[in-house]
Amino acid sequence: MSSFVMIEGFQFIELDDRAKSKVLVWLDEVPIEYEEEDGEGNIVTMYTYFSELDEVDIQDHCFMNGYLFDKNGKTIHNLILTEHRLNEEKQNG
Repeated sequence: MSSFVMIEGFQFIELDDRAKSKVLVWLDEVPIEYEEEDGEGNIVTMYTYFSELDEVDIQDHCFMNGYLFDKNGKTIHNLILTEHRLNEEKQNG
C-alpha cells in the first residue's frame, strides 16, 4: 500500500534566521577544503566554513546542489530524491 505525502520545501534564502543557523551548522559539518602553499613552500590543507561566507554565496551553493529545507532548517532534498528514484525504478521495472 502506498501513501502520498506532500512536503513543502524552502530554499535557504526563504528561511528565517533561526532556520538558517541550523542549515549553517549542517553545512559546516563538511567545510570547503582546498590546498594552499604556506610561507615556507609547504602545501597546507585549508578549510572554509559556510558560516564564514555571505548569504548570497550560501544560497548559490544550496541552489546549485538542489538543497531544500523544511521551515525549521532540516534538509529534505534527500527525501525528494529518494521518492524520485523510487518512481524511476517503478517505471523501468
